[in-house]
Amino acid sequence: MTPDVSGPAARWQPLVLAYLKACELGRRLTEESFLPAAGSGPPALLPTLPAGTPVAVLCSPHPDDEMLTGALALRLRKSGAARVVNLALTLGSALERQVERWRELQAACAVAGFECRRLEAPPGFRLKEGPEGAGWEEAVEGLAAMFAELDPRLVFFPHREDRHPAHVAAHRLAAAALTRLTGGGQRTVLSVETEYWRQMSAPNLLVGLTPEELAWLLAALACHRGEIARNPYHLTLPARMLDNVRRGAELTGRASAGRPDFLFGELYRLSVWRGGDCQTPAIESGWLAPDQDVSWLARAVAV
Repeated sequence: MTPDVSGPAARWQPLVLAYLKACELGRRLTEESFLPAAGSGPPALLPTLPAGTPVAVLCSPHPDDEMLTGALALRLRKSGAARVVNLALTLGSALERQVERWRELQAACAVAGFECRRLEAPPGFRLKEGPEGAGWEEAVEGLAAMFAELDPRLVFFPHREDRHPAHVAAHRLAAAALTRLTGGGQRTVLSVETEYWRQMSAPNLLVGLTPEELAWLLAALACHRGEIARNPYHLTLPARMLDNVRRGAELTGRASAGRPDFLFGELYRLSVWRGGDCQTPAIESGWLAPDQDVSWLARAVAV
């Protein structure tokens, strides 16, 4: 049955069809992309940063979360404001896929210019089981030790209501490790809460991306070939970032400020951890347009 597109609907049908064509193009690009051979990695796209550059750590519940929520991390790395270390808290629950997911993750991080490490979990540890599961205290100690080694200025992790069990547990794990890291009063850390499975109720920063930066994230995300073959969520990332700007204009802006003049963005909540406690918010709500400096975020707290 041919749909009725007469009248007012006919005027808007080309826009809807353009979205369908964009998804078709994305599927073709996915089929044509490739994953570098193990150990080779793509050529470095960003220069090596000098010693002493501030560190940002991404606590990723699964391989791919580092790109799905990594807009600000990419901008920090691209501008040279911070070394970005992606810390994989798990390699997923499917044991038969973990070796391949680690390889895919290394390739994705190489495209984005991120360093890549794993949390060495104790035997029997399953992140999604949270504090009630085996090895939780050892995992907290291990993560706190990695934080102490890396000495990050910023730590990214999911917000506490991010719906997926592993994301909720990742929030609790990172928060417990930050409590231990900052409890002695000698360290202050800026935490950056992210969202994917459920939207935050009170974000305080909307970070804009250029189309080129979004394409960069997509190129890195496409390295997670096993996951996007199962569910091609990379094709909807641009739409999600469009909607983030719609929400962010109201949630982090002022009624009199109008709408941001950029199309793509990611929402975050920034807080300061000091003396073993989370002190919120770290900043007044606002926007960071694609052409605005982000380096001050790596210097926002005294260490």
